[in-house]
Amino acid sequence: MIKKMHSVLVLLSVLAIVNTTSAQTKTTGKKTTAAKSTKATFTKDPVTGVEYHFFKHDKKGKLATMGEFASVTLIYETEGDSIIFDSHKKGGDSLGAVTIPIKKSFNGCLEQGIAMMAIGDSAEFKVNIDSLFTKTFHTRAKPPKMASYKNLVFQVRLLKVQTEKEITDQQQKALDDIKNKERNSIAKYFSDSNIHVTPTTDSLFIIKQVSTNNDPIQSGDSVFITYAGRLLNGTLFDQSADHAGAGGFVTINGRPTLAIVYTPSMHLIQGWIEAIGKMHLGDKMTILVPSTLGYGARSAGPKIPPYSPLLFDMEMLKVVHNTPAGK
Repeated sequence: MIKKMHSVLVLLSVLAIVNTTSAQTKTTGKKTTAAKSTKATFTKDPVTGVEYHFFKHDKKGKLATMGEFASVTLIYETEGDSIIFDSHKKGGDSLGAVTIPIKKSFNGCLEQGIAMMAIGDSAEFKVNIDSLFTKTFHTRAKPPKMASYKNLVFQVRLLKVQTEKEITDQQQKALDDIKNKERNSIAKYFSDSNIHVTPTTDSLFIIKQVSTNNDPIQSGDSVFITYAGRLLNGTLFDQSADHAGAGGFVTINGRPTLAIVYTPSMHLIQGWIEAIGKMHLGDKMTILVPSTLGYGARSAGPKIPPYSPLLFDMEMLKVVHNTPAGK
């Protein structure tokens, strides 16, 4: 999970390339990290080469250190004061913060500047563009659109510093809280609906199955299924009835029907694969798919949030058995 923190560096690189053209032609509004009434005077650290100017500095505060992770609000701009990126507006969390690993990539890098700060400090740093792109962003050269610039100016406010273990523990706690919330929501749904069902060994809940045929589905069979999918609150997020004429759907008895070849490795959520493997021709089945067998941490369109348990009503309208050649 911790590796995701490096994505902010990729974001900075992409935005620097994409936004430079507009930065060359216009200057955006007031800066939100620290207002400047006059041009700042930068000081160059003789050891690291960092060019810095503090707006606020707690000289007695504990400094950030290499190897830690800094939560910062961040603005960076050209030396002509044209803002390229503002974490308050894009890329930051609800506080406008991004998390950056404090790791040296070259002398005079932004991370060395952050290591000069204490929590609550605000400062700005000049960072050489050539070194930034080649040594931090790992590109071959700075983008041609930035050829006229020597430095970028980063305005930083340091909000928090954490160790890798602290971040990992925090992420794990957040994940555990989400999983507990999902388990509780499933238990509440069963309790409110007076449903008593034992999950399969893979944690799929088969709430109802009506079978009229004992002929099981086999790998390689073509199966034709109607379905309706809902969240536990009853929100309908998808149904086969809405896909008349769509690719992968055929009409059977006037009903749009999903047509697929069943295999244990088919490209469907795991809950569906397991359910189809337990069905027969004519079966009607209602299942509850926990997120571990569904979309997990991913959202699936605007109606399915991450870690969502899903309800499906399914009906097997037709089965065409796979007949090996020569038989």
